[in-house]
Amino acid sequence: MNQTHPTPDELVDYLHGELPAPRSAAIAAHIAGCSGCADARADEVWLTQLLRDHARAQERELPPGVVSGIWEKLRNRPTSVWERFSAALRPAIAVPVAIAIAAFLFFSIKVAHGPAHAATIDASYYVENHATLDAVTPLSEDDPIPQVLASNVTTR
Repeated sequence: MNQTHPTPDELVDYLHGELPAPRSAAIAAHIAGCSGCADARADEVWLTQLLRDHARAQERELPPGVVSGIWEKLRNRPTSVWERFSAALRPAIAVPVAIAIAAFLFFSIKVAHGPAHAATIDASYYVENHATLDAVTPLSEDDPIPQVLASNVTTR
């Protein structure tokens, strides 16, 4: 028999299963052989039960009108698929869902189309177009000095 008596705090922790397994086993063995600790355990069990009973007695009940209203709403809840769907579209649910859908569509379209690219200008098009216009009227009065066009870009 173990002569080390558990403290009152250890006894409470033992009753609530909050001790490590080795210590719990040691206290159980001690209580089995020590009538004083067995009585202390019985007193703790009685006190715990008394406190639980008192707490249950102090719980407040909902007013009967509230309880009957809850039961009435449960009995009259929507039963068809359409009624459940329309009940789900209440603003408390519909607004966050709509925002989530809009955000999903916005970002999925951005991802599907890839990042935006700046438009590039092909300068050779403008040079060739200008050369063609000069070739049509090489010595017009608007252009008194013939222009020489030179380009490093070779066209194929």
